[in-house]
Amino acid sequence: MALFEHRTGSAAPRLHNGRRRRQLVPSQTGRLAFALSATVCACSTTPVAPPVEINLAFVNAHIWTADPATPWVDALAVGGERIVATGTSDAIEILAGDATIIDLQNQLVVPGFIDTYTRLLSGTSPSTLDLSSIRTQNQLIAVVAAAVTERPDGDWIIGHDWEPRLWDDPILERASLDLVAPNHPVWLVQRDEQLGIANAVALRHAGIRTGTPGARTTLTSTKTLTGILTGVAIRQLEASLPRLSPDSSDQQLQLALQTAAASGVTSVHHIGRWADIEVFLRAIEAQRLTLRVHAAVPLDTWLRLDRAIAVQAFGGQDGQGNNWLRVGTVYTSLDGSLAAGTAAFEGIPYTARPGNGELQVDLETTTRSILSADDAGLQVLLSAVGDRANHAALDLAEELATRRGLRDRRFRIARAQHVRPTDLVRFATEHILTSALPHSILHDGRWIEDQLGPELARTSFPFRALLDVGATISFGSGRLDLGSPIDGIYAAVTRRTLDGLHPQGWIPTQQVSVEEALRAYTSEAAYVGFAENRTGRLTVGALADFAVIDRDLLTMSPNDIPSAQVQLTVVGGAVVFDRRGLATRPRPPQQTEALLRSPAATSALPEHSIEFQ
Repeated sequence: MALFEHRTGSAAPRLHNGRRRRQLVPSQTGRLAFALSATVCACSTTPVAPPVEINLAFVNAHIWTADPATPWVDALAVGGERIVATGTSDAIEILAGDATIIDLQNQLVVPGFIDTYTRLLSGTSPSTLDLSSIRTQNQLIAVVAAAVTERPDGDWIIGHDWEPRLWDDPILERASLDLVAPNHPVWLVQRDEQLGIANAVALRHAGIRTGTPGARTTLTSTKTLTGILTGVAIRQLEASLPRLSPDSSDQQLQLALQTAAASGVTSVHHIGRWADIEVFLRAIEAQRLTLRVHAAVPLDTWLRLDRAIAVQAFGGQDGQGNNWLRVGTVYTSLDGSLAAGTAAFEGIPYTARPGNGELQVDLETTTRSILSADDAGLQVLLSAVGDRANHAALDLAEELATRRGLRDRRFRIARAQHVRPTDLVRFATEHILTSALPHSILHDGRWIEDQLGPELARTSFPFRALLDVGATISFGSGRLDLGSPIDGIYAAVTRRTLDGLHPQGWIPTQQVSVEEALRAYTSEAAYVGFAENRTGRLTVGALADFAVIDRDLLTMSPNDIPSAQVQLTVVGGAVVFDRRGLATRPRPPQQTEALLRSPAATSALPEHSIEFQ
């Protein structure tokens, strides 16, 4: 069923489940203020003071606002947490008065990047083994053996980013782990976190045995556990892992915050556990949270979330939180991953193993949970990789709209990696928002064709096709330490792979423009989280979240994009990352009289608004 109109341009209104999307245009109050300032400018050289005191001004910049009405400005002023004025550098300096002025030296400024699908507290613990550089079974066993000698019996040995596809001999046998770690539970997980291997001690500890869904066995009559786990078995094992101490959790978060700030990320959509929310709340209490978190919790805990919101557990007028932490989304994964052979497809897609993947949920149970969560006013997020899983996710969204009516629910599908050609338009007509992972092109593009064959591989990451039918795409990382938004933009625009075998791009027909990729990390990403009136654009009244980049992504060669670096990251008007001390060298205010005589000062004073949201 059609739930919204096709969009003909980036600024065109959209209907969201029957409701027209609000456009980010100046408010009526803002227009009046601007009209008054323009009148004063026509008869006087006295600048009009903004309604909020300016404490910081950023000038001499190339600012991409993501606002179609005014895509470029030279400077902006910050008052408190928000942008209070934008315009020319001369005009902003007049308004700034004695405020601190930062000269950005003609660098690019973009809205702070918003990662719409990530695990902020995953893969960053100092005690976790980094296996990304391991290339043989012997190397891996040696790393595990070394960890055994350093830790007391019974301590868990956990490794991440195990990449067997890059090995000469990708087979890892549980017996080898049992031999070097007879008294330590061992759990090693792939980069996509959809497949891992556990030794005998870990399997016993988690209660995993023959017959546990997702626990693979040998093909012999004995059906011995191989230690390879997917889906339900992974969740069962990870539920048995020891909970990190508050200090360890706080340290893990601090590492993630540093990674985010250095990458220009100012907001994330965190896909995690209830325990993670406690970590975020502690960080807020200690004033250590330096990015905005939109947290999602498992779909089967929707009732717990509904009750927490009802008692204002997260604060905010709607009970879902404030500008730093919001908890109003529930999620589940419909299938697994290509690397694990658990992404669900129609037919027999896999060339390297039998089967067509598997749906990891019962669709009837999932439907009931989605309906209940929607009744509670919660946003629903489904992860789907294979074409069968994406088709099922679209069916669930359509059934929800049919049974519960039209409202601005912003139903989301993450990954959307393989979509049937006939299903592409449904993302637009049913207004399903997509949170795609462009970094996966760099990594997975090296081996997907071997996994699926050339024909099915061509359906991978259909960004161009989704945009062409009018769908809304935002971008995420899956995990912040796997790649920055700049890397994601490079991947989406060039579609090159890390092995260098596709200089013109892997499936180049699905390439997007740099501006489209930027919007997927900014304005479209803000819309995904109901935050389009607060973040995602550098306009008056928006939160002052932005990144300063040393090279212009929009004009440089796309092939050189990885060489660009974030120099400065600002969240809520506060500098949270400064690569070279740019903000520590403020420029003295220029002489006001000289500025007032400037033609720019009398003809281009900035718009400002007194109505903040």
